[in-house]
Amino acid sequence: MKKKYAAFVHSLTPFDDKLRVDEAALRRHLRRLKDGGVSVYIGAAGAAEGYTLSREERNRILAIAVEELKGKTEVRAAGVEPRDTAEMVEFLRAAEAAKVDAAQIYSLDMGHGVVPNRKELESYYYAAIESTSLPVILSNQKKVGYLLPLDLIEQLAKRYPNFAGYAYDVGDSFYMIDLIRNLGDRLEINCSGTENAMFSLGLGANGFQGMEGNIVPKVAASIVAGFVAKDMDLMHDSFAKLMQVRTILRGAVRANMRGIKAVLNAFGFDGGQVRPPRMLIEGAELDDAVQRIVALRIPEMADWKLKRA
Repeated sequence: MKKKYAAFVHSLTPFDDKLRVDEAALRRHLRRLKDGGVSVYIGAAGAAEGYTLSREERNRILAIAVEELKGKTEVRAAGVEPRDTAEMVEFLRAAEAAKVDAAQIYSLDMGHGVVPNRKELESYYYAAIESTSLPVILSNQKKVGYLLPLDLIEQLAKRYPNFAGYAYDVGDSFYMIDLIRNLGDRLEINCSGTENAMFSLGLGANGFQGMEGNIVPKVAASIVAGFVAKDMDLMHDSFAKLMQVRTILRGAVRANMRGIKAVLNAFGFDGGQVRPPRMLIEGAELDDAVQRIVALRIPEMADWKLKRA
């Protein structure tokens, strides 16, 4: 089977001035991601502000994403870290009903810093994976405070044919090396976080996922395109541009969507509002971010109508 490569973007969720999901803006944003050549996760904890979404809102944005993207680029449900198994099972069943291409299973977050033991992890993943016929992608990030044992990943891969992939944030480079060496021929493996894209692709991963592609989807897609075509100049230039965008957007006070949405709005695109307690960057901080992005001279941004000129 020919190996598949992709750049995945965790799509934002535009909210209007009354903090409702702005469906028209979301559709325009998803079309821009599709035209940029990336694949899409919808409803994620960070990029989509998934923890602020009601079940009805989550189900609606999944439906919109399927309407706009299914059959044109891969569309996956991301969701949030659940507090218990039932929460993840409900999410997976909703994702299957929406007819997405695949769904992500986030690590269990039992709250108050509690780390699940091996039996609890097995029980959680068995119940979650068995609740759906969708291809599922496991996600493990250091934010939850623990690493999934590699032998557990191997155990699940042998047990479940619909366990299709694993997204890891490369908190431990040796773990990523062993993961790809042991399971790279069985699972789609992506790094969670754009900063490790080159490292992971070089080891044999299938690609990467992150948020910066909400701003520059063509740049994100070009990293993978350059790698596949063995065009090292394209790959390196695209990666350097994406990391510069990341640096501008991900400073200490610009985490998550505070900077990304504000910059999109400044350029006349569909960022929308953030839901409290988050607050968009503004004033001199926003002007600085916009000017620094303009200075990068990224071709896909050439036709943007800058509102803050």
